[in-house]
Amino acid sequence: MARHDLESSAQFHYTRSREALMTLDSGLQWRDRAVSTHSELLPFDAIDQLPFSPAEYEARLAACRKAMSEREIDCLVLNSPENIYYLSGFITRGYYVFQALVVMHTSEPILVVRRYEQVNVDRLSFYKNVALWHDTEVPVEVLAKTLSDLGMAKMTIGVDASSWFLPVSAYERLRGMLPKARLINGSPVLAEIRAVKSPQEIAYIRRAAEARNAAFRAAQEVVRPGRTENEVAAAFNHAAILAGSGYEAGAPYIVSGPRIALPHATWSGRRIESGDLVQVSGAANCKRYCAVLLRTWSVGKPNDTIRKAADSAINALDAAIAAITPGATSGDVDAARRGALARAGLTNALVHRTGYPVGIGICPGWLEDLAVELKQNDPHVLRAGMVFHLVQVLFPEPNLSVGFGVQVLVTDSGAEAIFDYSRELECPEN
Repeated sequence: MARHDLESSAQFHYTRSREALMTLDSGLQWRDRAVSTHSELLPFDAIDQLPFSPAEYEARLAACRKAMSEREIDCLVLNSPENIYYLSGFITRGYYVFQALVVMHTSEPILVVRRYEQVNVDRLSFYKNVALWHDTEVPVEVLAKTLSDLGMAKMTIGVDASSWFLPVSAYERLRGMLPKARLINGSPVLAEIRAVKSPQEIAYIRRAAEARNAAFRAAQEVVRPGRTENEVAAAFNHAAILAGSGYEAGAPYIVSGPRIALPHATWSGRRIESGDLVQVSGAANCKRYCAVLLRTWSVGKPNDTIRKAADSAINALDAAIAAITPGATSGDVDAARRGALARAGLTNALVHRTGYPVGIGICPGWLEDLAVELKQNDPHVLRAGMVFHLVQVLFPEPNLSVGFGVQVLVTDSGAEAIFDYSRELECPEN
């Protein structure tokens, strides 16, 4: 049985000791200590079970501490739900209120969360140490007191400065309560570590891709004259959830007809007509690990302009995929895509990056805010285990858009499209 077939199966049981599973080497590459077998991977469908083995959480913490040492950070405070989930497994839909994970060099990490969330810590977090704040308290003041009690009042503290979940008001209050501490940007600490996915993470992404493809099949079946964008959205979401996806990391983008060139637009209730283009971009997830796709469909036979744009977009993606290999740079991949478009006479179509990293996705988006993006002249080096969504959208005429996307895994020898979906442009009209 092929590796990807094994990883897509739900019948996995963790049987090896945590020391035998995997390690994280100095290059931040996950390496198996033994030949991979299905028994290494955890079951996909278990309820209230941590999504990773103790060994993997311990390796992540060790890598985090190593990166902290390299940056001379005494204590790291993480606020983004993605970073907290990555290190601890703690997850809640209540992340819209203040929460933090405090990482020290020796003692166990501490979660700073609302009192109402304590049961989630008890059941869903690898680490159980907690500092609770009550609704009558100012959460960041509880964090400041926790840091002070840990002896950090005069030390270097890395804060999650790139997180949407550390508002300026909270940062300023923290700085005011710890005036002798040195606060620096700690967001890069986990960026490179998270960029390289472990075998278990990749298995979750593969399972998410199965749910994603089910969602795209269901949506494509609804793309017919007389149906509405809302029906397409309903079919997409219904199929994704039935296929095992968790709640959306982001709403699918669905546009049609005269709305086709609107970026990042969702369904509007518009009724689809014969001759329309319909574009869907969406994701499914497994244990919050996302699989993303972009497709454009023509309701009926497309004209030559649309066909050429579709062929050019697909050729540009194929050129980018061919350039992906460990050791290549992000800029190399972007240059390959640009070269393909230049040969097609479409240099004026370069309005976006080639791709972005995908992994943990929590609302409002499925892309990972990490260091490596596939964009022009970017020097970041690709490593096996990285996962990207490659995108090419072309605008052959005003108010006309044709786009496709492919999610790829960087392998030891190149790139693998993760359960790619049909790129056929034409949909039947009935």
